[in-house]
Amino acid sequence: MLNTSQKDLLDLPQTGDSWLFAIRRLHTWILSKRKEPFRPFLMIAINRSSDIIRGSALMEKSNIQGARKVLFSAMTHSSKELETKPQRPARVIFEDRDLLQALAPGLQKIGVQATCYPHNEQLDAMLKDLEANLNESQPDIPGLLSGNKITPQVVGDLFNAAAEFYRAAPWIQLSNDDILSIRVLPQKEPNYVSVMGQAGVEYGMALYLQWADVERMYVSHEHPMELIPSEGSHSFLFNEITEISFDDLDAIEKYGWPVADKKAYPFPAIFEPARHVRRPDREEILWYECVLRAIPEFILDHMKKNTNGEVKHIEARILVSTSTGQKTVEIKFPAGDLPLSQYVADDLNEDDLETGDTPIPFDRRAMEGDMASMFESFADSHSEPNLKKAQELMYKAWDEQNPAKRLAIAHKALKESENCADAYVLLAEEEADSLKHSFEYFQKGVDAGERALGQKFFLENTGNFWVLLETRPYMRALEGKASCLWKLKRKKESLKAYQEMLHLNPNDNQGIRYVLVDLLLSLNREADLEKLVRQYKGDCSAVWLFTEALLGFRKSGASTIANRKLIKALKENQHVANFLIGKKRIPGRLPVSLSWGEESEAVDYAANHLNYWRSTPGAIEWLQHHLTEDTSPSKARSGKNIKR
Repeated sequence: MLNTSQKDLLDLPQTGDSWLFAIRRLHTWILSKRKEPFRPFLMIAINRSSDIIRGSALMEKSNIQGARKVLFSAMTHSSKELETKPQRPARVIFEDRDLLQALAPGLQKIGVQATCYPHNEQLDAMLKDLEANLNESQPDIPGLLSGNKITPQVVGDLFNAAAEFYRAAPWIQLSNDDILSIRVLPQKEPNYVSVMGQAGVEYGMALYLQWADVERMYVSHEHPMELIPSEGSHSFLFNEITEISFDDLDAIEKYGWPVADKKAYPFPAIFEPARHVRRPDREEILWYECVLRAIPEFILDHMKKNTNGEVKHIEARILVSTSTGQKTVEIKFPAGDLPLSQYVADDLNEDDLETGDTPIPFDRRAMEGDMASMFESFADSHSEPNLKKAQELMYKAWDEQNPAKRLAIAHKALKESENCADAYVLLAEEEADSLKHSFEYFQKGVDAGERALGQKFFLENTGNFWVLLETRPYMRALEGKASCLWKLKRKKESLKAYQEMLHLNPNDNQGIRYVLVDLLLSLNREADLEKLVRQYKGDCSAVWLFTEALLGFRKSGASTIANRKLIKALKENQHVANFLIGKKRIPGRLPVSLSWGEESEAVDYAANHLNYWRSTPGAIEWLQHHLTEDTSPSKARSGKNIKR
């Protein structure tokens, strides 16, 4: 007996009331920074005659000792507000037979009967209200077994296929833009699948029923919620445990369905236009099972990249074993030509530009106006009068916070001089409604900058660009052009433009070398990358140090030199490893500013380089092996802001 002797309980007056005692696992989460999230168990004693809760407690784990304490404490409890006094009930009704058998002997000794009634609707209604309050009225998502003719065996086979898919990590080979055309025969028309995960933010598959739905994602100006087709937006996600249906979690525990990782709970769902979540029906579940089994095999046996990391057109038929027998899955890659040139520019929200309601954050380019005034005589030697007026207008535009006014000033600047590269830069960033139009504006900015500076200026000042203020509009336009070329998958042209920028400004005030690391890795140009790394050998950023370590491992495996480089990188920023090994997921919103040695720098590095580590055989395991070393960040570096 816990804290209350048997004699004390026997001394309590006994009523003819019946109590209900139950232990229920709630449909809610207890979140804490100190421990893993958990679903609490509610232990509750209710007087069925008066509907008064005599006692309750939330427990992290369900156990007999805790249940005994809650039940017997409820008998000794009194409440002035509820006008209840200590008492023994005549009987206690349990929902769980095992709990009954454990507590019945103790109850019998104090003259209380114990019986079992499997389920209580009164408690169901009470807990439903409680959970709605705890979950801020967010509705429960139904479980997969709620559908017609969906059995535990069918869902179990789906979970098996999902676990194998997750372990195969197809996102290492496929980016979000690599759309697959898929038919599960005898399906007549294909569906289209995008494998998510290469960016390290969200893992799974997005399913499109028609090619037109794929194109809309690239060219539409509508809000994402408005892009949901009438049939719903289909997806198969791998989520953390707190983002899964409670009914599915209960079924996982009951039936032993496999889950590949604590952050890889399968969650297939259809998001409908009215913000309603529907679970897939039986046929959709069976389709997903086929596809989850077929894609890894398709990648392993058929997707071979050339030296530039590109894959040509592939068609294959994959025979897979499923819960309903062998099925043939037809996969084509690529599924079609994506309208990249029509891709909606994402620098600013279109609504902001139309209404002018949302101010632009502080633009550092506005500070150049003050610098130009300080060195006016120097700047004048290379400026025509109209261009000088146009550039002064652009300094005002960079300082202006109203989006509509910024655009108006840029157009006014072009009326003053067509050689104003900065005006084209602003229009490319804020007026262009597609990637194609953005590229065209940046190209006009490059042309304008070349005209404004002249060929002789380039010959005389190569190596000093950016230091000279009059070169900055041209360099901004060239950077924007290079970025657009990359997004248009014209990587070699993009590489040429970025390399020209470093040739003009080897001091690299714009941080072009960091972009080049990513681009060269994507092109498998390791020799060029090694040359670049040597050129900026003193760089102690996460990008540089972890790139040096990765190159060292690719070249000679876990050698002494590679190990030394990795240890140095880990000491400079211990946070990077958590994102590379998957202990943490990369957030959907990247940090605005970075600090050396801090998590913000780690997020920035992993967001762009995670997949190069995952695609290097043995690299992640090598990194994990070194995590036991002393990786405390360098005090000299930690916290220092990085400008990119």
